Amino acid sequence: MLKVDREHRTFARLDAPTLANARILERTDLQECIYNSSSEFFAEIGERVFVLGREVIPSQTVPDRIDLLGIDAEGTTVIVELKRGSNKLQMLQAVSYAGMVSRWGVDDFRRLVSADDWEALTDFLDVDIDEINRNQRLLLVAEGYDYALLAGAEWLSERYGVDIRCSAVTLATDSATGAEYLACSSIFPPPALAEQDAARSRSPRSARPLKWADWDEALARLENEELREFAREELGSGRESRLRRRSLHYRIDGKRRWSMSCRRRFAYVWQRGRFKDDEEFWRDRLGESASVRSVKSGAALSFNLNTASELNAFREAVTQGLKDAEWRESIGAPGDEVDDEIEVD
Repeated sequence: MLKVDREHRTFARLDAPTLANARILERTDLQECIYNSSSEFFAEIGERVFVLGREVIPSQTVPDRIDLLGIDAEGTTVIVELKRGSNKLQMLQAVSYAGMVSRWGVDDFRRLVSADDWEALTDFLDVDIDEINRNQRLLLVAEGYDYALLAGAEWLSERYGVDIRCSAVTLATDSATGAEYLACSSIFPPPALAEQDAARSRSPRSARPLKWADWDEALARLENEELREFAREELGSGRESRLRRRSLHYRIDGKRRWSMSCRRRFAYVWQRGRFKDDEEFWRDRLGESASVRSVKSGAALSFNLNTASELNAFREAVTQGLKDAEWRESIGAPGDEVDDEIEVD
């Protein structure tokens, strides 16, 4: 890495010590820096990864720990294995961890994070939360890679479709200021092929093209004219939305509390979290036709909206009447299906 001297129109080489020589440790320094600034690090290597935890135990039958465990926007689990220097066993470790994590269910991931982080993950994903971990991929980060590891990565990738990415990190220091810099580069796949590999690894569902070119086309498919007009009003006001699922989202204090999916004949609403007497609250305002019911072992509510009066009553409640509601967060029993944001016809 070169330092630019604009005054003298020259370059100067920065020092490039190894991480070991700079006394940067693998776990307490490199791992901790990536964990504490994960968005910045993964953006630097061209990735979007939501980090769930560090030193994650993949199975109770082994003493091993995953350096960093994350999920990308497609719901694929990302096994991040870090090495100071190089180690030909790095890929073997990551493969074994991926095999163990592939047996996890949604609740295994939920236990790793707080309720707020779980909510942030649902916003980060481009797929439904219950679609996570259908695929796994490996992300190796090290100062160097030997031929054996790269040859194995290429073989697993080309012959068996295993998504493996190798990133090299290099430390640079400025002796004049004492500043330290970390440079990152893609070793495998080669940069020119990285985008093609990313596209190939996307889950089949999220890789499918959108059913609608825009919201006008999506709403034109609705048979409920009152719902169509309501959705247009909300979109016109800047309501948060997701075209792929033809859904509108409502937040309180930054948390997404309601997701409304526009189906052909009615709107289907999923309420995350509970507040006191919420079933009675919604039945009083919407009537029995809304089919208000407790779901996810009492952790959430779902109901339908059929008419303009129901839609307007819902909007008034979620934007005004419930601003001061006290929410109770809870986690459903293992195996409960999250029914919100189901892609519709």
